[in-house]
Amino acid sequence: MHIDDITTAVIDTLARMLDIESTALDCERSFHEMGLDSVLLVGLSAEFEDRFGVSLDPEFAYQHDSVRKISQHLHGLLNEEVAYA
Repeated sequence: MHIDDITTAVIDTLARMLDIESTALDCERSFHEMGLDSVLLVGLSAEFEDRFGVSLDPEFAYQHDSVRKISQHLHGLLNEEVAYA
């Protein structure tokens, strides 16, 4: 999957969870700065597990705390799985 498609999916998911327009998100801003609490971060990880079919540590969104970082990590995971398929 292409990084742009993953980034779009991450932005759309996060915007929906925060009930804001996707254009209002700053891809470099940390989730903490956006006001996400621990419940939303765990929910974010679960959303990405369902959407991308990968298994993620519940701490995933803490370790990769911005749209850019999560997108890059998911891109690496998805491309790694394709390489081994």
